[in-house]
Amino acid sequence: MTSTETSKPFTEKQRGFWLSAFLVLMFIANPLTAITYFANPQAITEIYPSASTGILYFLGVMSLVNVVLAAMIWRWQKLGVYGFYCVIAIGFFINLYIGIGVMGSLTGLLGGVLVFVTTKKRWEHFS
Repeated sequence: MTSTETSKPFTEKQRGFWLSAFLVLMFIANPLTAITYFANPQAITEIYPSASTGILYFLGVMSLVNVVLAAMIWRWQKLGVYGFYCVIAIGFFINLYIGIGVMGSLTGLLGGVLVFVTTKKRWEHFS
């Protein structure tokens, strides 16, 4: 036997349907959300007057950051998961600030719950 044959067996990394589906959704929805924030912030400020153009541009940047974080999660990087949790927390407080309300802001936390549930059994694959 060679040294490679005696080493621990290789475990294939499998994302699973739900994690893959969620990440694909992030790859599609976040760029579209960013375009909306950058191209038509006035439409959002009409609905939420507390949302300044600066906040909306910041949310647009955060949407683009989410795409990068989703790619990191796709590539099994823990930093992508931790970064996603941070973005969700920031978004929660911004949603409260602009007047979405507690219940509406809490629904924004569902993405974090989905990432947690879909990555916890695969956490050993992350580096």
